[in-house]
Amino acid sequence: MENHVELFVGTPTTALAVKDVLEQNNIEFVERNDINSAIAAGFGMADKATHIFVEEHDLEKAKELLAKNNLFND
Repeated sequence: MENHVELFVGTPTTALAVKDVLEQNNIEFVERNDINSAIAAGFGMADKATHIFVEEHDLEKAKELLAKNNLFND
């Protein structure tokens, strides 16, 4: 994830919509889900625990797409 920057942090439900928009526009992303880690560590479910990262050169386009689709951070 050397050239990746964080685009989104939010709930898993909203992250599904974000990933769908990115996939439809051929923007590669990396997802980090902290919920499973929190459960395994005994902390229960963490809010806003899904992170979506895109490559730096795709960041502005991805932000525009999220704004167009009203998909802002929860």
